[in-house]
Amino acid sequence: MIEQLVVNGCSYMDSYAFGGGHLDLAEQLDIRTPAGAVNAVSLAIGGSANSRILRTVYKHSYNPGFGTLYVLGMTFLSRLEIPILDDRDPFEGRWTNPQNQVFQNRWIPQWTTKDSDQFVELKLKYEVDSILDRTEDLMYRILAIIDSLKMRGHRVLVYQQADDLYQEILDNPRFNLLKNRPEIINGLNWRAVAWQHEQQVQPMIYAPGHPYDVPPDMVHRAVGHHQKLNEFLTNYIKEHKILQ
Repeated sequence: MIEQLVVNGCSYMDSYAFGGGHLDLAEQLDIRTPAGAVNAVSLAIGGSANSRILRTVYKHSYNPGFGTLYVLGMTFLSRLEIPILDDRDPFEGRWTNPQNQVFQNRWIPQWTTKDSDQFVELKLKYEVDSILDRTEDLMYRILAIIDSLKMRGHRVLVYQQADDLYQEILDNPRFNLLKNRPEIINGLNWRAVAWQHEQQVQPMIYAPGHPYDVPPDMVHRAVGHHQKLNEFLTNYIKEHKILQ
């Protein structure tokens, strides 16, 4: 029996949860503790890589206390993390994404800004011709976590938030396993942020001087404006019997 909702992802999911989106979704799906309280938790952290999203779900799922529905908003394929933080978080460990998570004051002493710059430079070089291979790797990681969670009594829903980097290759036969898996919305072709943009959900207004210049269909949606997304997710979960 599913008695807890856990959402995980990057800043898209973090802002969704900050606005109470996960609580409203749990309410709509009637996910409650045995005592009757709506039960929803967020593991999302801004700048997360897909590896962190999957790792922390695995970690949480082995000791959740409840049968859990995990809703995972996958992030940009190019994000990568390494364990260079000086202070080890009991749950997160030493992992960080030095390209998107600015934790200079928390790096191990021997790690410098120059190291991060070199790390990002080398990463960008090998990424150019490896989209297909990295997407295939992500596919198998997602399929494995779906099977693991379901085997242990949990349920899971996976979708892509904003990345359009690899959409053109998803018709490749190497990705046939993504198709016809109800736990993966449209085989990762559906992008939640782009869909919300099409639905004219209010975007977040960035402060002047904000460092990010992104296309309109990748801009974060305004905090608290999750009603259309939750309606879509609720209908999808019920239609595809995800909780059964």
